[in-house]
Amino acid sequence: MKLKGRHVIWSLVFLVFGFLLTYSYQQTKNESQIIQLSDSEWEKDYFYRQQLINLEEKNRELRMELSSNRQEIQLLEEELGKQEETLGDYVELKKQLQMLTGELPIKGKGMQVTLRDSDYIPTEENANQYIVHDRHMHLVINELFSAGAKAISINGQRIYKDSFISCVGPVVSVDGVPHPAPFTIAAIGDPEVLDVSLNLTNGVVDILLSDNIEVEIEKKKDIEMRARVS
Repeated sequence: MKLKGRHVIWSLVFLVFGFLLTYSYQQTKNESQIIQLSDSEWEKDYFYRQQLINLEEKNRELRMELSSNRQEIQLLEEELGKQEETLGDYVELKKQLQMLTGELPIKGKGMQVTLRDSDYIPTEENANQYIVHDRHMHLVINELFSAGAKAISINGQRIYKDSFISCVGPVVSVDGVPHPAPFTIAAIGDPEVLDVSLNLTNGVVDILLSDNIEVEIEKKKDIEMRARVS
């Protein structure tokens, strides 16, 4: 009985072992099978692969073209920036020239020179020797321009390159407009330079004083002059 029981156990073991071997062999066989593709399937696979390669190549070319275009745009932007800066400089230069010629108003720091007739005129002397004349005005104006004045006015009337100043009786005419004494000559420029130029030894101020003209000089932080009326 014991021998028979052992035979049954061994039979069950061999049966299970055989089943496992058979199952393992079958799985290995199934997994090792090579999938066979038909000619049409091979053609489709090749076509799609080729399309993918072409797309990747096209994308690479487009990326290179995009990078090149960006560089060109950057260069153009830099060039336009330089042109705008140059144009801005020209516009500013034109504006400065227009202010100097009187086409536009101008303002800035500078100096104010006031010329007055002498308060004391001896009875035995000629009164003309104690009053301001057009030559005195020209003397001051020429010195101020030589010292770098950008704009000059007499009693608020702007002086231009073609302005005409002359004595007309007791007044001075500036471009046909009469101005009585005292005469205030305003100049826009560096006040320090203008002051030194006027006060040179034997210079403008000394000449005016020797001609019995009263001179008052004052530095100004803000002088404004209107544009020329056409």
